[in-house]
Amino acid sequence: METSQWPIIDATMDNEASVEAGEGDPRNVADLGDSIRQAGWAQIPDWPRDLAGFEHWPAPGQTSTLTLGRAQWELVISALERWSSVTADLGDPEAAHQAEADRALVELIRTQLLEQGWTPR
Repeated sequence: METSQWPIIDATMDNEASVEAGEGDPRNVADLGDSIRQAGWAQIPDWPRDLAGFEHWPAPGQTSTLTLGRAQWELVISALERWSSVTADLGDPEAAHQAEADRALVELIRTQLLEQGWTPR
């Protein structure tokens, strides 16, 4: 995937973990979401360590390969779908554009996983 897409996943996992932790998190989503974020930080080269580092990162067209487990990818997909619906419901053009980008990212992830022999549950 394009490295520039990972911050979308990172932010979505942050949102998902925060909401679930606030609601008691009976499915341990917060821990799983944090594990996804940490995997991205560890696997993506040159992940910025401070806000200023994000100004010129990543390089245009930079791609990254991320290895996550089944439960992690399933959470990424379900959280992106959930938050894209929330974003779409905001009703402004920028939110609609972000929701569409999130949905496109879900389809990209699904396609790439299917190409690797992954079967959805």
